[in-house]
Amino acid sequence: MHTRLIDLSHEIFDGLITYKGLPAPVICDFLSREQSKANYGGQHSVQIGRINMVSNTGTYVDVPFHFCEHGEDLAQLELSHFAELPGICIDAHGVQAIGPELFAARRCEAGRC
Repeated sequence: MHTRLIDLSHEIFDGLITYKGLPAPVICDFLSREQSKANYGGQHSVQIGRINMVSNTGTYVDVPFHFCEHGEDLAQLELSHFAELPGICIDAHGVQAIGPELFAARRCEAGRC
């Protein structure tokens, strides 16, 4: 039997809205190449990036810690908790905001879609 794995991750970019009401990530220079030249006598330069974002930016998983103070966080959960689970596929190519209309043709019963 062949197992097919599907990568659900997506690119995180400056200004990406992941959940209405939460701040978008800010991706910028901490130290730009131009600024760094002063550290190296103008001979060399480096760039050091900075990323500020809330912890559930990206492909979101509600882990027990989100709801329970002493629940497991993502780093404590085994990868097997996220494999071989039932799911549905929704084509959202080119869609920036996913709303209920993308799910309108799906009918879920007893936890199965």
